[in-house]
Amino acid sequence: MGIYDAISKYSSLESIDINQLILRGIISIVIIVFGIFLGKIITLGLKNLSEKLELDKKIRGSFIDLFLVIIRWSIYIIFLSLGLNQLEIPSLTNFFTNILITIPALTGALILITIGFAIAYYLKEIIKNSQIKRGELISQVVFYFIIYIFGVYAIKTALISLNEATTNWIIIILTAVMSTAIAFVVVKKELKENK
Repeated sequence: MGIYDAISKYSSLESIDINQLILRGIISIVIIVFGIFLGKIITLGLKNLSEKLELDKKIRGSFIDLFLVIIRWSIYIIFLSLGLNQLEIPSLTNFFTNILITIPALTGALILITIGFAIAYYLKEIIKNSQIKRGELISQVVFYFIIYIFGVYAIKTALISLNEATTNWIIIILTAVMSTAIAFVVVKKELKENK
């Protein structure tokens, strides 16, 4: 469906004069341009902050750049959606809203996985360094458990547009596949060590 079709199907188009439509278009453009400037300013501020904190010495520069791009484009998408909502053309707004909801959901899922991995790795190292009996095994169990928990929440966040039953089945199937893969790797490692 094209833009012309979307505008022609606008139910109250007859009740709106051309001045109101132009005003809504201008407001929409102003919101989108403001979002672009805000995205660039926030990205620049975060980049300066990361340089002051010397994060490039602790984290790869490419990961920091990826994080900044995700933040910038999330801001762009939010303001694009807000701008399109100002036009009040239901079919056009619904079309773009359905598309645009997935990108912030994927961004949220990526952030959840990153946080989960950081927490899991931190706890794994603490348990390893505590010198308790079978600390290596316990640290691996804790690591995979935390990754699993954050992975489930990340999948639920990324698949927010799907119904809950579908998301739950995807999680169950992925859990079975990942459990099988982890068990296979552990058994293979044990067999190599016993030879």
